[in-house]
Amino acid sequence: MAIGLTEDVRATDVSGHSLTYDQTVSRALVHRAAVSEVFLTDGCRSAETERILIAAQWPRSQALYQPDAAGFSDPVLLVETVRQAAVYAAHRFHDVPLTRRFIFCDLRLDIEAPHPLRVGATPLHVVLDGRFEPEGDLAAERFGARYSTTVHAGGQYCGRASVRLLAVGDELYDALRYRVSTPVGGPRQARPGTLLSPTEVGQVRPENVLLSREGAGRYGMHLATGHPGYFEHACDHVPGMALVEAFRQAGHQTLRRSGDLRSHLMTGCEVRFDAFGELDVPVTILAQEQPAPSVGSDDLPVRLTAFQGEVVLARATTTYRPRPTCQPAAAV
Repeated sequence: MAIGLTEDVRATDVSGHSLTYDQTVSRALVHRAAVSEVFLTDGCRSAETERILIAAQWPRSQALYQPDAAGFSDPVLLVETVRQAAVYAAHRFHDVPLTRRFIFCDLRLDIEAPHPLRVGATPLHVVLDGRFEPEGDLAAERFGARYSTTVHAGGQYCGRASVRLLAVGDELYDALRYRVSTPVGGPRQARPGTLLSPTEVGQVRPENVLLSREGAGRYGMHLATGHPGYFEHACDHVPGMALVEAFRQAGHQTLRRSGDLRSHLMTGCEVRFDAFGELDVPVTILAQEQPAPSVGSDDLPVRLTAFQGEVVLARATTTYRPRPTCQPAAAV
């Protein structure tokens, strides 16, 4: 089925190609093991402008990415969709070999208009209208790139996102991966009774909660390598997407701890990945609520840092908005 778009988005259609949603792209092109974890369905590129259109279909509900009580799609599902789009664009439109290993350096998400992300009676159709900008020789053993895109859901503009990545061969990956330490042992198991409740961290299912509270603004991250979502495929380090979700959960709990018991939606995040996280070393997340960016703003930012010992794994700022302010303005 071809997508129905608003006029401004339809104008971005390229090469006479109508985006379709009847099957997913190959799971190999987005580095997923399970077809059920692939959200992209199609893509096309303009040779003249280098703009890349990528289509995605979001299920109304999924084991890891659940709509919240108000029916808003999980914002981390959008982050995962953008991650998949960056990998897909590299392989399909820039001929990056499937043997390359991808390392994500940073990401940014800004949901400026949340209301199109509400779950309806059918799966949501998403269009990413972006560019993949290589930094250096694509044929080299190591090259970087930035993928930047606007996001449209159900034909309506939602916001924008970007990720920066490195694509490297196996030998260089091993050198980068193990330059600090060599992983030994197994993952730390969650202690019974220490995990926070789903409502405290903006989650729906208890099995998806990652955090325990270890003091004011301090959280322990608990990862089970058998989790079918966080470890969708075998991984020798703490997955970056699991860190993004842990940051989101810590931000939700920080707002509740500060006395703000309203229901919130994460509408923005900036994450910088600094080091690989080992599976056999405890991960600690520190969170601190920040002042609103401007007088009268509904945005509530939280600054977060993930540590293993003295090593900083990643740092982030997540931004939340009370859900009543996420509705479209009433017509007058």
